[in-house]
Amino acid sequence: MKTLSIICAKALIFIGNIFGRGSATPGQVALKIDKNILSKLKMPKTVICVTGSSGKGSTCNLIVDIARKQGKTVVFNDKGSNLVTGILTALLDASNLKGELKQDILVTEIDERYTKLLFKYLKPNYVVITNITRDQPPRHGHFEIVYEEIKKAITKDMHLVLNADDPFAQKFILDGKNKYTLFGIGSNDYVYLDNKFENLNITHCPKCNGKLLYNYYHCETLGDYSCANCDFKRKKPDMEVTKLDYEKSFVTVNNEYKFNIPFNTLFEVYNSLAAFTVCSLIKLNLDEACNTISNMDPNLKIFNKYTINDRIVYVLNNKAENATTFNQSLLFVKRNKELKTLIIGWREISRRYNFDDLSWLYDIEFELLNNDEIDKIVCIGPQAYDIATRLKYADIDESHIVVIPLIDEACKFIKAKTKGNIYGILNFDMVEPFNTNMKGENNGN
Repeated sequence: MKTLSIICAKALIFIGNIFGRGSATPGQVALKIDKNILSKLKMPKTVICVTGSSGKGSTCNLIVDIARKQGKTVVFNDKGSNLVTGILTALLDASNLKGELKQDILVTEIDERYTKLLFKYLKPNYVVITNITRDQPPRHGHFEIVYEEIKKAITKDMHLVLNADDPFAQKFILDGKNKYTLFGIGSNDYVYLDNKFENLNITHCPKCNGKLLYNYYHCETLGDYSCANCDFKRKKPDMEVTKLDYEKSFVTVNNEYKFNIPFNTLFEVYNSLAAFTVCSLIKLNLDEACNTISNMDPNLKIFNKYTINDRIVYVLNNKAENATTFNQSLLFVKRNKELKTLIIGWREISRRYNFDDLSWLYDIEFELLNNDEIDKIVCIGPQAYDIATRLKYADIDESHIVVIPLIDEACKFIKAKTKGNIYGILNFDMVEPFNTNMKGENNGN
């Protein structure tokens, strides 16, 4: 049954490649033929699993590119499906007919709720947990539930790679069962001293429930923290950004390694640092890793920058149903001190559900936009009026809020009736239509 399962999957992958489809279907069919196929595959010697609420794909891509540039053969579920069947498809595509993956490294992006189903088969040497935040409330419920499910999937032989700046992430190592390596960002010119966010994942110590105190913040609860009652505090990272310069687009790690970042956002620094930390653990050449990161082409679907009629256009891809990604984009907007126009929206809140949940809009600190630097905020998409309502609750002057559900009409309005540089804070499904209409390539919706 194993061989038949592999042959059928490979045939479907071949057909799917011709038509550009089928990232999960071959895995589905393979499981129907042999429900135990995952347990019969022989994994590479080095297995790296990346999970978390956001940043998984970017972190994986960096690890894979660095490893391949150094001559390593790598298996990666790069077709975008991070559930069981999608990952199985990638594994079967890379295996021989005996179910052996003879490549040097396996890198997998895994949905948080599927770690419990996959870790026991993949048996990762290294597990990167980018973050655990409020994300997709109808599916995940509470972020503590997500933490518990990942924690149950972790065995004591797995080496954890965690963000030292995130007190919630430290819950994974409080029991002392796992080896771990920490990465983080030191104090820099962009930190702030007073909490700017009201809706936070953690405010009290995960060890004794005492109040968490901060010397400085990077975003939300990321920063230099300590407990008022016990010895819980931010540990010194093994890999730490010791210099950060957004204006010149570079970071220095441990006062030794310097690389450029593809775009000047906090989450890109963390993603790059997480990948760099993994590369240090698997003994890749770190000087070469710096060169690879510095010379990577930016993923224009995540961040883009161009000029229209002498106005700079920034396009930031934000994950709908995840307030943290929006909050980081708002800090990026606020960091640039000039008159600006914003456009906010999406086509679909989720492709997983047949209902629309908007509770996460009220976890976004839109109050940060309540200042004189905003010319207009244009709300687009099917929930344009809901976005506008949330902005009004943030006490943003109604004269600055414009509702135009159709993207082509919104872009025409922005070009003709607004001032300042333009910031698109958009879900991935609005990025391409926005760029197309702003650049005048067509007038579709």
